[in-house]
Amino acid sequence: MNKRQKKIITIFSLVAVLCFSLFLILYALRDNVIFFYSPSEVKIKVSNDEITNGSLIRLGGLVLENSFQRGEGKNVSFIITDLKSEINISYSGILPDLFREGQGVIAEGNIEIIKLKNKNNVLKKQLKFYASNVLAKHDENYMPPEVSEALGLEY
Repeated sequence: MNKRQKKIITIFSLVAVLCFSLFLILYALRDNVIFFYSPSEVKIKVSNDEITNGSLIRLGGLVLENSFQRGEGKNVSFIITDLKSEINISYSGILPDLFREGQGVIAEGNIEIIKLKNKNNVLKKQLKFYASNVLAKHDENYMPPEVSEALGLEY
């Protein structure tokens, strides 16, 4: 075996070890991956049984205007939409300062699939999302209220 062949075998071995290491890392993290979906994607995946009852997902979209309701204590409910579909959200906790209707949000939590039959005995799936974490998104023009007041701008 000459010097060139030894070099090729060494490089091939290093690449194989690197690929195997990457596979092991991704395999170990497979249960910690949470996918981000829009309401339309969730409804399609639920109908195809790709998302099951109790699945942990991230749901993103806009808070529907006039959908925010306060319950007892820190319980709130609102609707997230992607302007095609809507999903009801229940959350118990403190909402971010940037949270408001018409604003983009990401809710992380579990989905509950409620199967209902109508009078024609047709099965319909209704979705309810229980958020454990809510993140508010903002655009690149965001300015904290204190800064906008100091500059005399309307927030």
